[in-house]
Amino acid sequence: MTGKYLRLYACLGLMLLNISCAWLPEPGSRAVMTAMPRIDKTLAAARQPSSPKSAWPAQSWWQSFGSPPLNRLIETALKDSPTLKTVEARLHQAQTLVDSEAADQYPTVSANIGFSAQRYSANSVQAKLAGEHFRQLLINPFVLRYHLDLWGRDRAALEAAIGKAQAAEIEVTDARLLLSAAVAGTYFDLAAAQVRLSAAEKISADREEWLKWAETRRNTGLASSAPVLKAHIDLHDAKQLEAAVRAEIALHKNRLAALAGKGPDWGREIAAEHLRLPSLLPLPADLPLRLLAHRPDVQAARLRAEAAAKLIEVAKTAFYPDVNLLSFAGFHSVTLTDVLLQGSSLAYAVGPSIDFPIFEGGRLRADLQYQEAAYDEAVERYNTQVLHAVQEVADVLANWQKISEQVREQRQTLAVAEAARQLAEVEVRSGLNDRRGLIEADAAASAQRLRLAALEGDYGKTAVQLARALGGGYLNKTAK
Repeated sequence: MTGKYLRLYACLGLMLLNISCAWLPEPGSRAVMTAMPRIDKTLAAARQPSSPKSAWPAQSWWQSFGSPPLNRLIETALKDSPTLKTVEARLHQAQTLVDSEAADQYPTVSANIGFSAQRYSANSVQAKLAGEHFRQLLINPFVLRYHLDLWGRDRAALEAAIGKAQAAEIEVTDARLLLSAAVAGTYFDLAAAQVRLSAAEKISADREEWLKWAETRRNTGLASSAPVLKAHIDLHDAKQLEAAVRAEIALHKNRLAALAGKGPDWGREIAAEHLRLPSLLPLPADLPLRLLAHRPDVQAARLRAEAAAKLIEVAKTAFYPDVNLLSFAGFHSVTLTDVLLQGSSLAYAVGPSIDFPIFEGGRLRADLQYQEAAYDEAVERYNTQVLHAVQEVADVLANWQKISEQVREQRQTLAVAEAARQLAEVEVRSGLNDRRGLIEADAAASAQRLRLAALEGDYGKTAVQLARALGGGYLNKTAK
């Protein structure tokens, strides 16, 4: 009879295992990851002459600019920036979650001790023990729990945690790239502002000399007061420009200090080298094919979308019965004297524990729909990053062409202004003209230098933006 009952119970258990699960809804349509848009025509319009050195940026791409102060600033920022440390802390959190999910793959062993003093009511249903006092001691030095991952819940949860940790690691790389690009861009702004300040100071000096010359002519009766008033206005305009450039330099130093994780006083000691135009990075020959693999932001978004897909699998397993193996061995007694001295106090148990999700009030479906919506969001975020990556490359190339042409034309304009100044100087020495022409020519040349410095600063920032758009040396060889 015992064998028949065991077989009957086993059959009933299998039937319950098959039929006692919540209704799993039919899968709906999910978001789809987009492929990289075509950029061949955009690249062809901006392609440089083929060069054997055409390659992706190196990991320390800023060193190609040949500026030791810039190298030191970026190294300090990467070491001390609190923003970067915040991202690194998130990475550590994600890695610990992986360890936590991995722990669910193994059985757990624990121990517990319980002691209680009880009295059953004389009027309770426990008639045999009514009105009795007793003490209960439970000692379980061995308690084993093991979750049978029949539906792959623990495995999917672990894979999701690993994907999130990998995404967090790549996001640290992206944060380092954004930080170094911000430092380099601000450094070029500072270098250009310092050159502009020299030009602004020269313009102020020229306007002061012009004012003195106008006052001399008025005092000797050779001119009216109108040129003097005009000279005062021009001098005040020049002083305003000089003050604006000085404030701009201070702001750039403050920003560099903040990016480096330092205070404003530390930033006052920053001095950029004389502005030297960097060489713009040549476009890699395999840019359309491997752009996504070189973009850390895109790869992080892809990994988060894949992790979200694993969480959908986790939510689906909640619709099926959950099986745990439980066992314990210990000593249970209602007296303290015989708990360890008599074998009759020995107690043990082993067997499965099965939970059947029959009716959950819609909670399981809501959890599944939430994870599906989270996956759709993650996929669309990835698609957005892909479009942003392509747009950023196209925008940088367009800006590159514009700035390159503007710098070339402005250099020619400055060369003409310098030639006009030299001609005015010759005319003054030969007596063919007074000093007024030389002062005006000198101020005009300084104004052109000021404009060229601003354009050259934008040119340097464009080189930084190109390095950032190309991934700044990052490469994911397993990118899809």
